[in-house]
Amino acid sequence: MKWIWAVGLILFFSSAAYSQYTSRLGRFQINQKKGCAPFTVIITDTNLITTGECTPGKPCLMDYLGNNQQQQNLFSFTYTTPGTYTLSVLYQSIGADDITITVDPNIQPAFDIYTCSASRVSIRITDTNYDQYVIDFNNDGTPELIIPSSNNQVATNNYGVPGNYAISVRGRDLNSADNCSAMVVPFTAINTLPTPAITTLTAMNPSTLQLDFTPQTNILYRLEIATNNSTTFQLYQTFQTLNSITISNLNLDENYYCFRLSAHNPCTNTNTYSIPICSQRFTLDIQSGANHTSWITSNIGVTTFRRTRTSNNQTNIDNFGPGTSSNIDPNVVCKTQYCYTLTAIYSNGGTSTSLEKCGTSFTTTIPTPIDNTSAIVSSTGVDLEWIQDPAFTVSEYSVLRSENNGFFIPQTTTTATNFTDPGYNTEGNFCYRMDYEDVCDNASPEGAPVCPLRLSGLVGGQNIITLNWNGYEGWKNGVNSYRVEKYNQQGTLIGTFSGITDTLFVDDVEDNFQLVSYRVLAFPNEAGVSNSMSNEIKLTKSISLYYPTAFTPNGDNLNDTFTVNGKYIEKLELKIFDRWGSLIFVSSSDQPWDGTSNGVSVQEASYTWTADITDQSGQNIKQSGSVLLLKRN
Repeated sequence: MKWIWAVGLILFFSSAAYSQYTSRLGRFQINQKKGCAPFTVIITDTNLITTGECTPGKPCLMDYLGNNQQQQNLFSFTYTTPGTYTLSVLYQSIGADDITITVDPNIQPAFDIYTCSASRVSIRITDTNYDQYVIDFNNDGTPELIIPSSNNQVATNNYGVPGNYAISVRGRDLNSADNCSAMVVPFTAINTLPTPAITTLTAMNPSTLQLDFTPQTNILYRLEIATNNSTTFQLYQTFQTLNSITISNLNLDENYYCFRLSAHNPCTNTNTYSIPICSQRFTLDIQSGANHTSWITSNIGVTTFRRTRTSNNQTNIDNFGPGTSSNIDPNVVCKTQYCYTLTAIYSNGGTSTSLEKCGTSFTTTIPTPIDNTSAIVSSTGVDLEWIQDPAFTVSEYSVLRSENNGFFIPQTTTTATNFTDPGYNTEGNFCYRMDYEDVCDNASPEGAPVCPLRLSGLVGGQNIITLNWNGYEGWKNGVNSYRVEKYNQQGTLIGTFSGITDTLFVDDVEDNFQLVSYRVLAFPNEAGVSNSMSNEIKLTKSISLYYPTAFTPNGDNLNDTFTVNGKYIEKLELKIFDRWGSLIFVSSSDQPWDGTSNGVSVQEASYTWTADITDQSGQNIKQSGSVLLLKRN
């Protein structure tokens, strides 16, 4: 084949060397009438039908541009601007003659170079400006081939050994000067085509993928595509210098797509393939309390699947083996947007990144009710404190109250785990309930009713005190025991009675305190729950006066005086009157009456007495009676 082109090459140069072109009337001759700018035209003969014309003795006028700018005996002219011109010669004796000159743009022809194995090269002429193309594979001035113009003409050459070369291609038209510039391109011949690789595959939107790679010079690449498999490929695009290709009109939510890239050898029509790289059909399913990601793709060549999660400007990365196709992410917070992408990492370092899938997490888990609430009753109301399951984050609590076993009515909302009700009173028989809604908008069941301890008591005969209270309600595991605390008038603790399991307690312990107060503490069975405390009650004991009805002031040291006594007395004024009502004795310092008046013994008789008493509680008590004074033993 080269030999045939070489014969044409000889014929081409022979015809180009000896071509002469005659003017319209046949009076003169030029060497070329067509060429690439800059193009020099030489008038080789002006006396084709005459003699002695266009000589110094008989000059001619030459107009090369057809603009009437004539010059005598100018036999050579260089055209620098492409265009069509009329060259005319004006003879003195026979008039003018002319010829058309065509000056073409000097275009370096475009061609593609394809590297083949075994130190070969293939070129494809993409230029269509010329009738012929002269190819010099070594750029040594000796063309190897001349090929006619046609779409995508191909020529090959075997250099024999690898190395650096230069390929020259110039264009030429028939019946034209061979003066057009050549395009010279360096070329490196190699023995083996390199294995290509797709470096990144990225999902840009639900219908578009972008592939990136690093092409090598003069390699012809073929990109192939397969849908939902990695074996049945079809040619998608052939290219040379691209480093990125965008593929549209896909459906990434329903399919996955695999690609492979080959270095094509046009000399042998063979290919050197990359490993396939595939997109993923990646889905996100937002479930209650967890986000479920799953993917469908080919695992060929994959070493790791890397899932990236972003939320609240934080990034988490999880890695999975090539056999994994789904994962449940339980570490989510409701009402938070999470975005996920999946990246397949291949053994050659290539990566394929999925579409980003986003969703807002939620949970339908019902929060546990509040069933451990403690209540402390004080003079300012009742303080409630409750424990809430830390597995749920509360939006706000609702505090409800019922009175005398009525309906629960909302009182307030709070974000704290305690509440003080200043309107509480023991007589109201109040109970409470705490409900809440968590930050995931899930409402808890009704909380357990909380009924504070209501303590009451009375003083009976012989100052025996009986206490009663309601069994405490509000703890999931109930009451372990009660403790009664007893205080004196100054608020000092004077007695504790622990381990009580009943709601009745009798205090029959004698003491010297007329005014006492009590409160009851409840202790829960469950650890970590606060104690509860009742209201405080104050009770006043009776002073219980005692006095004799007769006495014998005879000096025998037995029953010699008369006085009024009793417990819890702070002050006592004793007055004695005779039967006529005359005051005969007064004492305000606990001094008893010895049966005298002004130091003189009084006679036997019945006497009246009065006692003005102030007890420990500050009460004033008046008491009166009679006493019989006897002098005999």
